[in-house]
Amino acid sequence: MSTFLHSVSQEWKDKHIHAWVSAAGVFGGAVKEVKVLVSHGVIDLPDLITNRLVQRAVARTIMGNYFMLPRYPIWDKDEVLLQTPNVNYTLGNFEQLFADMGVKDGVEKWATVRNASFAGDPGVKTYCFNGKDVPTSASFYYKNQKDFPDEVPETVSGDGDGTVPARSLQVCHKWDSTVQITEYSGPAAGEHDKIIQNKEFIKSVIDIIS
Repeated sequence: MSTFLHSVSQEWKDKHIHAWVSAAGVFGGAVKEVKVLVSHGVIDLPDLITNRLVQRAVARTIMGNYFMLPRYPIWDKDEVLLQTPNVNYTLGNFEQLFADMGVKDGVEKWATVRNASFAGDPGVKTYCFNGKDVPTSASFYYKNQKDFPDEVPETVSGDGDGTVPARSLQVCHKWDSTVQITEYSGPAAGEHDKIIQNKEFIKSVIDIIS
C-alpha cells in the first residue's frame, strides 16, 4: 500500500483516500526474509511439499520475498544480517550472498525491488498499529561454514512482532501524516498475524470508519 501511495499524486490522494489503517506494516523489510531465502525452515507448507530445501527452492522464485528483505536506511549498509565463519553478509554485499547461495537470478530480482519506496511519509492520514515485545529475528549466524546455506542458521533475536523487527514496524511512527499510534504488547495481542484478530484492533478500525 505504501508503495502505491508513493506512486500517485497528492491531488489524487486528497480526492480518493480519507485515511489509511496500517496493521503490522513492514516498512523497512524483515530480517526473517534472509533466512527464508538462505535455508528456509521458517513456515510449514502442505504435506505435498514437505522437504525444507524444496520449500526453499519455491521461496527463491517468489518476488515478494525479495521485496521484504531489509532495506537501507532502516538498516545500515554494513550491519551484519547473516554471519558465517568466512563472510559477514550485509546490505552492502547482498550480491555476494546470492552468488554464494547459488541463486543465479537473485541479484536481478533484488535489483528490481531494492529501491521501491515504502518508508517515506505517504501523504495521507495514517493510523499505525503494530505489535511489540515479541522475540523477532534480528540476525543469523552459522557456526560451521559447511552448514551454509543448506542447514538452518542460529538466530539472534531482538524486539518486534515475531516476524517484523521493531525498527521496521515503527517507521510510520515518525510520519507527519500519522495521527494515531497503537502498539500491542506480547504474542497474544501483538504477534504479526494476530493483530487483525485482536478485538481491540477491530474495535479501533470500526471507530475510525464509523
